[in-house]
Amino acid sequence: MKLIRFTTADSLNPCLGVIVGDQAVSFAVLQSKAGKSSPHLANSRSYLTNLPESEQAARELLAWGEEHLGELGNGERFPLDAVRLLEPVEVTALFDFGLTPRHLKNSAETLMKYEKDNPQTAPLLQAFAKAVMAPKPKRATGQPEPLSYYKCNMNAIVGDGETVPWPAYTSRLDVEPELAVVYGNEKQPVAGFCIFNDVSARDVQATEFVGGFCLTKDMAKGNQLGPYLVTPDEVGDPYSLKVTVLVNGQVKYQGSTSDISHKAEDVFAWLGFMAPPKPGSVMGFGTIPDCTGLDHDDFIDPGAEIQITFEQLGTLHCRFAEPAGKLLPSRWPVREPLQKYHG
Repeated sequence: MKLIRFTTADSLNPCLGVIVGDQAVSFAVLQSKAGKSSPHLANSRSYLTNLPESEQAARELLAWGEEHLGELGNGERFPLDAVRLLEPVEVTALFDFGLTPRHLKNSAETLMKYEKDNPQTAPLLQAFAKAVMAPKPKRATGQPEPLSYYKCNMNAIVGDGETVPWPAYTSRLDVEPELAVVYGNEKQPVAGFCIFNDVSARDVQATEFVGGFCLTKDMAKGNQLGPYLVTPDEVGDPYSLKVTVLVNGQVKYQGSTSDISHKAEDVFAWLGFMAPPKPGSVMGFGTIPDCTGLDHDDFIDPGAEIQITFEQLGTLHCRFAEPAGKLLPSRWPVREPLQKYHG
């Protein structure tokens, strides 16, 4: 089952719904037409809080919709390209973990290529690379395994099909395709999975290893989730999904979620050791290796149309806007396609 939050051309009020065939249908419409009512389907927070009962109610309405789709008229069902797909749940917290060591290793190598002569950043990157490759210390008795993460900008969360403004302070904007798990409740911790695109500014990242990734990660529309919340039964094994990134219709990067080192249960255990996660908490596992510009030192240009596809999870679309004005001086050599935005 693919759950969605969407708006239409006629209404900007977000609807919680489901994909029926190739159509977006709200639960409000399905309940009205089927003569069934469930308060758990009023919004995504109610859905997540009331799992698994809410999922069962949603499945019953989906089954009715599949059987009676032809009975729904205009304004009751919508082609997916006629709606705006929002982030699939109302996010209460967004955490990003670093559970793909090979991406971290690749990233450290590219960063060091440009930072090796900088006395402030080079030692930090060397220490980071050493820590990534070092054996993990034995965990303390009675404590889950510690897993590193950072907290994401809640003001920058968007859904599918967004244009990401190009920040004036970077000449190396990058995608970061990630698998994300959505937390439900204690009865059903894994509500489902979606794609997380953690947009990053790479040429300022080395300066923020101490103090937090502010410029690097917190830009407008920099946390993209979607296009759907896919229930676990439809995902299959979330840790063996193919990942493909297309730029302007051409394959740019490819990878797999098989590089993820830990599972959702490990993430929940570590977060729960500190404070119980709330329904609607979303956790990214870490960037899929080989699927970013930083992995290859091969970056995306302004104006590019980007499609991030995860097997079973769908395709998340975004566009990198052209810079609105001149870019600030870059700490790294300026790539030829960016030259016209400097000087």
